[in-house]
Amino acid sequence: MDIDTPPSEPDLPLRPAIAAPQQQQHTYTLSDGNRFVLFGDSIIQQSFSPHVSFAFGAALADIYTRRLDVSNRGLSGYNTLQALRAQPLCLPLPEKANMPFLLIMFGANDSRLPHSPGGPDQHVSLADFKRNLRHMVHHPCVKAHGDAVHIILVTTPPVDERKSLKADQEKYPTLGQTLRRSAANTARYAQAIRDLGAELDVPVLDIHKSMLAHAGHDHLSQPLPGSLEAPTNPTLQSFLTDGLHFSGEGYRLLYAELMALIERLWPESMPSRLPLRLPAWDFQPAWRADGEGREPGWEEGGWSGPPREGGAGRDGREGLVTGRFEGVVKEVRRAAD
Repeated sequence: MDIDTPPSEPDLPLRPAIAAPQQQQHTYTLSDGNRFVLFGDSIIQQSFSPHVSFAFGAALADIYTRRLDVSNRGLSGYNTLQALRAQPLCLPLPEKANMPFLLIMFGANDSRLPHSPGGPDQHVSLADFKRNLRHMVHHPCVKAHGDAVHIILVTTPPVDERKSLKADQEKYPTLGQTLRRSAANTARYAQAIRDLGAELDVPVLDIHKSMLAHAGHDHLSQPLPGSLEAPTNPTLQSFLTDGLHFSGEGYRLLYAELMALIERLWPESMPSRLPLRLPAWDFQPAWRADGEGREPGWEEGGWSGPPREGGAGRDGREGLVTGRFEGVVKEVRRAAD
């Protein structure tokens, strides 16, 4: 599908069940603003789960609290063909929110072996996989945000064939000894992402390489860790709950690699360098009225209550600034000048 030509009917984006956002009234609230979008498959979808010892998405949301809103756009079971159709519904409209970061992580389903048993065929060829990811990076819903979007491609993570086979046999009792995913084939999809990142000059978070390095692999020898032909690798298995999805340790490694990448490439976007959205409760300059920002007291129907004793703003009064986000930011900036 060429992004410069209208898509054919099978490639049309999914249709929203509600009116298009641009047809709806919109009020700016604290939940709008700057988004860190995590776009991927079940590995992203489960990254906020309370059932793992370390939840990558939740940790990211925590460290960026009130600085960037982390959006979980994980779509369990999706390959890149399906995700490309859903992408416009997963990213914010530029008039609604900025998108400083877009992390894209797919391949676990695309790299499933073709025609393998157990549910509909999820396999996507390497050529189509790269093409779909290229379209995701260049998609109009991404370009609409301009050049300020930091896009990060994450390589397809490794698999452990022993654990994945056992999990698949439990889910599909008639599977026998048939593998649905292999370490060698998954490695090809990870390499495709490395190649695409170099082609598009888009940073790549190489979780495949990182996990194998921790597992003691030199990235040259065969067979790969996780293969049935290689000895059981406890370190690799510790990263994966079922041979495919991440454990808490797997998510912890992903988190560490992501924060190291951001610190290296965009240090100004590290949490400690970003301004807090809405001032701290005890930052007094932000909560002093300057006349134009003062709310009416309780007796006048306002939320801030009557002026407090023992202090005065620049006009001789003290009170809370308006509850509107713009008003608070305006006051904070004036106080900092």
